[in-house]
Amino acid sequence: MIDKLLKPGSKSREIINYFRFLYLAFANHIVSRIPSYIIREFFYRYMYGMKIGKNSHIQMGVRVYAPSKIKIGTNCSIGHGSLLDGRRGIEIGNYVDLAGYVRIFTLGHDLDDKEYKSTGAKVKIGDYASLFTGVYVLPGRTIAEGTAVALSSVVTKDTLPWSIYAGNPAKLIRARKIDNLTYERNYKRYFH
Repeated sequence: MIDKLLKPGSKSREIINYFRFLYLAFANHIVSRIPSYIIREFFYRYMYGMKIGKNSHIQMGVRVYAPSKIKIGTNCSIGHGSLLDGRRGIEIGNYVDLAGYVRIFTLGHDLDDKEYKSTGAKVKIGDYASLFTGVYVLPGRTIAEGTAVALSSVVTKDTLPWSIYAGNPAKLIRARKIDNLTYERNYKRYFH
């Protein structure tokens, strides 16, 4: 009986999808525009089930898909206008800096499949990673600890720890001259 009700294309399925997308639209069009970190993060944590560590901040205008599958560590900053596609899971470590307009994708389509099936995998971002403005991360990638990814790069492969990547596709530029950081990442612009 339940299978018949939830069958793709059924009226029941359409109604469920309508409310599911309305619920998500509220997060992306209302909650993401509230000019208060405290109120925004309250909604993300308690209404949407996103795991957000202490002293981590999500700026205004961030879009999320499947927020309950997104985990953000402590002392992180998620820049304005970014997209976190949590449908297959996103795990962000501690002291991570995502600049504005970063796009993290976990789901896509198989271009060689007649039915255009979905394909994807979880994205992991290690502690102390920095993704500069406009970086794209493709499904299933791991950004290693201490990796810095330059402006507008597209990460198509896993990175090495404490290295710098740039380009489309992102390529290793060089190892960083450090292998640890001591700063406490707690960047917060009020009313952003």
